[in-house]
Amino acid sequence: MSDRFCSVMILGPAAQRMLKVHLSRGAIAILVMAFVLSFFAVVMFGYTFPKPVSEVRRAQLEAENRALKNEAANAAIGLQRLDEKVLKLEEATKRIDQTMTAD
Repeated sequence: MSDRFCSVMILGPAAQRMLKVHLSRGAIAILVMAFVLSFFAVVMFGYTFPKPVSEVRRAQLEAENRALKNEAANAAIGLQRLDEKVLKLEEATKRIDQTMTAD
């Protein structure tokens, strides 16, 4: 005789056959451990993933994002102007060098 701890019979409403499941103590222990591990995994995922952002905080983040985009655009424009000034200075330096060497 096998080491049965419990037997479960499953009958469906329209099933023609009866399903018999015999569980041993080891099988029940494995099922309980799987349940406990999956429960703790779900709890861990619940604490590790961030909570949804409230609408007030979302509006603040969008405002900060717009401000940063404006700063980036202004910085790009400032860099273009600075590049133009550097080119003008380089041209002036070349002209000065040419006038100094021509003498």
